Amino acid sequence: MTSARQIEANRLNALRSTGPTTAAGRARVAQNALTHGLLSRDTLLPDEDPEGLQMLAETLRAEWNPEGVHEHFLVDLMIRAAWRLGRVARMEAGVLIWKRLGILEERAGRAARSYERGAAGAFSEQYEQPTITDAEKHQAARTEAERLKALREDSPAATLGLTVLRGSSGVDALSKLHRYEAAIERSFFRALHELQRCQHARLGGHVPPPLAIDVIVDDGAEVQADVLPSP
Repeated sequence: MTSARQIEANRLNALRSTGPTTAAGRARVAQNALTHGLLSRDTLLPDEDPEGLQMLAETLRAEWNPEGVHEHFLVDLMIRAAWRLGRVARMEAGVLIWKRLGILEERAGRAARSYERGAAGAFSEQYEQPTITDAEKHQAARTEAERLKALREDSPAATLGLTVLRGSSGVDALSKLHRYEAAIERSFFRALHELQRCQHARLGGHVPPPLAIDVIVDDGAEVQADVLPSP
């Protein structure tokens, strides 16, 4: 039977768990829910974790406590940039995993062929089976090559790496990723610095005029930025 003390404790816990009670607090929570939904729709790839994005968003919003549309927009930019930086790290790892597994598979295949004798030449291979000099080692090497091939094809990380490689159109994939990463980092810090200016001004501080950045784009990457005074 529930005691009077337990009933009172449950009542107090319920009061603490009802969320914001003021109109401003409820509006903030509603705005957060809307923002999380928009971020998930616009930022996430199909196989990415929406809870991870929401945790990142809540952490940055709690840290910077934006007010007003403009500050919320700047924090949104920071959230998207931070999430994309994490994605670039996964892409880089995927490229390396894909290449590494391919190298290991190739080595295992060479090891298996090293135990094969005869049946040389394309014409002969169609009609003759090679002589196996060490059946046990030959089978072990073939099994390892098949295992590595399956691991390479089934690994989500390796598949992401292959996606990057195919999308690089002959350009070195890792170099392209590093340029992409640098551009995202600049986007993050531009939004951060503008947010700091806005919040400092909102709190009554003196804020210098913003800088206008003239960016030259070459092959999708920012290669030059000249800082000019705002008009």
